[in-house]
Amino acid sequence: MRHAWVWVAAPLSVVLVGAAASCGSSGPSQFGSGTLNIGGEGGASLKFGDGSASNGEGGSATTLPDGAPACNGALCNVATTDNCSGKGMPFTSITGVVYDPAGKLPLYNVYVYVPSATPDPIDPGNPACTPCEAPASGGPIIGTLTDEHGAFTLQQTSASGYGVPSGSSIPLVIQTGKWRKQITLQTVAACTATAIPDPATPADKLRLPANSSEGDMPIIAFTSGCDPAECFLRNIGISDSEFVAPTAPVPVAWTAAAANAATPTPGGAGHVRFYTANDNMGGGGMMGGGAASSVPGGNTVAQTYQWWTSAANLLENDIVFNACECNPNDRGAAAYMAMDDYLNGGGRVFATHYYYNWFEPPAGTPDLQSVAAWDRMAPLPRMSGVGTEADTIDQTFPKGMAFATWLQDNAITTTLGSIALGDVRDDVTGVLPAGCEAAGTCLATQWIYTTTPAAGLNAGSRYISFNTPVGKPAANQCGRAVFSDVHLSGTSNNATFPAECTTNNPDPQGNHVTNEKALEFLFFDLSSCVENESHPADAGAIPPPK
Repeated sequence: MRHAWVWVAAPLSVVLVGAAASCGSSGPSQFGSGTLNIGGEGGASLKFGDGSASNGEGGSATTLPDGAPACNGALCNVATTDNCSGKGMPFTSITGVVYDPAGKLPLYNVYVYVPSATPDPIDPGNPACTPCEAPASGGPIIGTLTDEHGAFTLQQTSASGYGVPSGSSIPLVIQTGKWRKQITLQTVAACTATAIPDPATPADKLRLPANSSEGDMPIIAFTSGCDPAECFLRNIGISDSEFVAPTAPVPVAWTAAAANAATPTPGGAGHVRFYTANDNMGGGGMMGGGAASSVPGGNTVAQTYQWWTSAANLLENDIVFNACECNPNDRGAAAYMAMDDYLNGGGRVFATHYYYNWFEPPAGTPDLQSVAAWDRMAPLPRMSGVGTEADTIDQTFPKGMAFATWLQDNAITTTLGSIALGDVRDDVTGVLPAGCEAAGTCLATQWIYTTTPAAGLNAGSRYISFNTPVGKPAANQCGRAVFSDVHLSGTSNNATFPAECTTNNPDPQGNHVTNEKALEFLFFDLSSCVENESHPADAGAIPPPK
């Protein structure tokens, strides 16, 4: 696919208007609407284009018998001709920091790479049972993962391999799962470190896309509840225009034309499909509750409960995000198997509090029940008015250590490995099988737990995740679920979106601000490639080109 660059100057700032998303560890991705001009001596500006650099046209990646891709195209040649070592100079490099769509928090485990050709389109929705839903494409020449500070350095480590190509119009991709942005660096100097600016203005930072005009995004099916968790999605930077009724046109793969206001993306915005569910605190309605927040033209609670009885319906979405309804409402007999099929088919689920009944006995399917010890008789506190609980980050595995460091570096915690969460529940005693953490045989990963629970609560796990199909080798798993036994965003007033966010969020006590920030790490991890959480994040799943 050929793209022609259309330049729009952005003097002395970094204003990204592009497209990006990929597997958090490594793999294929697309590059597109943005050109970052690092203007040599003291100057920095960003320009935007449509998605592919002229010097990368015609490049392609073909797989050799040993699994290493061949690197073709002009950029591949440039990546081997600087001869920096022969000149006694450092290898050409690119450095930067990748942020969430809001441009507020740096992100861990985002894949950053230079492609040799135009990346493949990413189909929003319709996940398949593969560990990486959108592996990095476009023949990556060199790539790496962001660290706990969101920082990355692209630089070859020996003279025998491919390095960062120097010159003009160098494409760059940032991607985790189906979140992907494609930009172009106007100039990369040979045998020199090119630093992408990190300006103070959040919108001008190197960040994942906030809407359909900026890049690729997953389709998220969100169900509302008594906890206005849609405000979390808004607070991480997803534009209000992306929150739409379930019947709205479905977005298509991002193209460079999406960055041009004169040629809007076919299918429009709409990556957050907003399903109205129950707020059991609202009174008078289905199952003892009233309808929770909605969007204009949205559906009814009864329609939502019917929608999730079908795995085919669920599999139209990359992520299903369930906000607590303040009651463990029966989801419907067919819904529990549908959710199991969705997860085993490559879907991703984020569930809070009372949505434990997707997984818990007696309704949850046996495989999902088996990942944790669910406490069905747990007390029901109203902690939002009681303060916080002292919780611990589980640092017994590499990503847990990265999580603790990330929280500390972003001033979400003040003591490494300790966090104060509010509005906490206690429905998980621990992960299974018993004694699995020492043996390395756990079916789920514990991220946050407490041994000193708040008054009236039991000790146990507060945040867990697990991969599916449960119990299969990591290489054969493709779905992932995150369960948060913590309310995210406060108490909903059931207003039409986004009024419930502007009036109630963040809450006066600030407890939910911490809850939301702590969850952000796990939310973007949910989108990334499914991998063995006990191993360090791996950027080497795609062999370097030959």
